[in-house]
Formats: sequence, structure tokens, C-alpha cells
Amino acid sequence: MKKALFLAITVILVLIAGCTTTSPSNSATVAVTAVTPTPTLVIPAGALPMDASVRLGNDTHSITVSICNVSSCEGTPGFSIDPLTSSGKQTLSVYVNARNTGKDLIRYTWFSKLTDLNGNSYGGIGLSHGGYGARMFWRSPGQSEEARDYVDVSNQSLAELSQGAILDVYFMEYKQNQTLSLIPDYHVTWVVNPGVII
Repeated sequence: MKKALFLAITVILVLIAGCTTTSPSNSATVAVTAVTPTPTLVIPAGALPMDASVRLGNDTHSITVSICNVSSCEGTPGFSIDPLTSSGKQTLSVYVNARNTGKDLIRYTWFSKLTDLNGNSYGGIGLSHGGYGARMFWRSPGQSEEARDYVDVSNQSLAELSQGAILDVYFMEYKQNQTLSLIPDYHVTWVVNPGVII
């Protein structure tokens, strides 16, 4: 009797389960589309707009620096691009203006680093301008120089930099009778607007 009751309950449970299970052919299909986020430029705290200049140093020993553009550098472009080489690279030149705004004779070297929307960096200390950086001659108070630095990039990298970039420039001062140190005396960051590097 107990066996028959147990079998009857089991059969009822199997039938109920069969009635409530939905077959795959009757189920709804949900399409999931993967969304790739559009990269945005990560702007570091303290970064300057590309038309800003900044004074480095003190009242007697200083330079004021800016990315070259029509208003600050007598028509020299801030960036220029050489034709594509046979190796598939392009040279992207970076022009920074440095004016002696102190009272002492000064001379600097600087290295440029460009970072694109995806966080890829090109150049940097000991890397830009073939590892030599941009070199400024000795300048008296009131004199300025538009020194050229450069980085070599691929065509695709150039396209990414054209969408906006971060320009870090590391300034090292020449001291009389001393070897140039690769430890920067100053570091300035500018935001390069989209469409400037083209």
C-alpha cells in the first residue's frame, strides 16, 4: 500500500514537472549587443589648456614656456608632421617656446611626451628627438627660442593623437661646467585639443 502510494505521488510530480517546463522552441530569444565605449581623454589634474603659458623659476632666474601657436611664437606651428617614411613611421614635431623672463643667462633642454585617448604614450625623457630632446641655446633676459622636439609614430597612432592628446614636457636646466641631468627641474602638462595634430 505504501509502495503504491509512493509510486502514485512520484508519477503525479513527474507529470506536473512536464507540464510546467517550457520547451526551447517556445522560449523568447533575447539579443545582446556588445557596446564598446568610446575612449575619452583622461586629463591630469593641473593640466593647462594648450594656449596657456606658465612661468618656471623665480623673479631672477626663470623662463616662461608655451606651446607655439600663431599668437605666441611668431607663426611657428605647435605641431607639424613630416611625410610617411619607408618604415611606415611619421615624425611628429613639437615646438615649445621658452622666453627668459628672469635676470640671469639661462639654457634648457626639454623632452616631450604625447599621450593619446587610449593611454598610449610616445616620446618622453631620453626618448624624444632621438633621445636628445629639444635644445635651447644660452639666452639672455628677454630673449626667447622656439626649439623643436619630435617623436616618431605610426599612421594609426597619429590618427589617435589627432583626436586629442596630453603633452607632457620635462625641462632640464644646463648648469655651468656640469653634465646635463635627466632629472627634470620642471614638468608642464598641456591638453592638446582634437584636430590640432593632423
